[in-house]
Amino acid sequence: MVASERRSYRLGRAPGGVPLLGNALQLFRTPLDYLPGLRHEGDLVRLKIGTSTAYMACTHDVVQEVLHNPRTFDKGGEFIDTMKLLLGDGVGTCPAAKHRRQRRFIQPAFQRDRLDHYCRLMHDEVTALAGSWRPGAVIDAGTEMSRLTTRVTARMMFSADIAADAVTAVQRNFPVVWKGVYRRMVIPLPLLHALPTPANIRFTRALRRLDDVIIRMLDTYRRDTADRDDLLTVLLTARDERGIGLTDTEIHDELMTVLAAGVETPASGLTWAFHLLAENPDVERKLLAEVDAVLGGRPASAADLSALPYTQRVVAEALRLYPPVWFITRRAVTDTRLAGHPVPAGSSIVFSPYALHRDPDVFRDPERFDPDRWLPENACELPRNATITFGGGSRKCLGDVLANQEVTLALASITAAWRLRPLPGHRIRPVAKAELTTGPLPMTTEARS
Repeated sequence: MVASERRSYRLGRAPGGVPLLGNALQLFRTPLDYLPGLRHEGDLVRLKIGTSTAYMACTHDVVQEVLHNPRTFDKGGEFIDTMKLLLGDGVGTCPAAKHRRQRRFIQPAFQRDRLDHYCRLMHDEVTALAGSWRPGAVIDAGTEMSRLTTRVTARMMFSADIAADAVTAVQRNFPVVWKGVYRRMVIPLPLLHALPTPANIRFTRALRRLDDVIIRMLDTYRRDTADRDDLLTVLLTARDERGIGLTDTEIHDELMTVLAAGVETPASGLTWAFHLLAENPDVERKLLAEVDAVLGGRPASAADLSALPYTQRVVAEALRLYPPVWFITRRAVTDTRLAGHPVPAGSSIVFSPYALHRDPDVFRDPERFDPDRWLPENACELPRNATITFGGGSRKCLGDVLANQEVTLALASITAAWRLRPLPGHRIRPVAKAELTTGPLPMTTEARS
């Protein structure tokens, strides 16, 4: 079903607000129930976050209007402002005026030859991870996938020959920082986060350690100018048309951006994929048949990607149902109109990939896990950019191709050797944190002969 093009769009008001807090309680307590329902109130819906007014873009057409006008609806709002605590002015959070320059510096890191190198890193790390499991062991799938993607991303950033300690430091401290960023996003009270509570102290120390890692690696690379096949080398050697390179602060912010995106998106996608396979045995059988025919029990490499179309469709459908970034914000930089309605300068614009991907005007039977909706003959019926897992327009994530490749390779490699079975009686619900997680997901490892 193709979303209908409409010339007039309804402006609605979000239900359930209370004095002083507005709709913040619903957004904090039950966002995944609350946000999809707002499309019944209008295509564009006014809601209150505390005493501030925000506008929720609820339908595909309105979200695309936001994404394709990045200078009017710039990076900003509650989510982006909080992410800047970690990412600074990296390519994912910088204002439109800086974006083109930043993107040109980091784009060479995502060219084809480097993607192949990153896929080799995933091959090595997923082989090591799968080799560390024992039949019948109970693992937490989310923890294992985060461990995998953290090591891969850290090795993308820093060459393994001199950075073993840096990789370990990233693996130890990044989860603490990520948890603290989410806490600051949902409770935007700076004075509270300045108090010397145990959680605040852990956050501050872990963030300082990550900063120290980057400072130390910058110093090492500047003293030892060997040509290394990693992201830090790309950033240190890049120059713009005037011959000017990035400052140390800009390099720091780009590394933090890659770290955040490179760890959480593929880890979340993999975890949800294993859960969905366990819940859908027919899909699992088809995937295992493809994996066995192509891999014969060995780990996958980049050369296998084209021979794994069903596995790729499973990944696409898992990311549709459970997009890691479930809530996105922008800020109107001037008085403007959105969906034909006036929006004052400074207003937050919010939209939810999770909600949009469940819109029955776009997806037939949207709650069903159906990898075959991504067959070419079915996908062609969807509107362009039907999913916004990686954003859209000129601000679309640079690492979208890499993330899809990594998740596909890891899923194929692990299922070639193992089945992950859910513990009987354990039920999960999606948990909206800084990314969309399963919460604890204990699974039993079952070796495949």
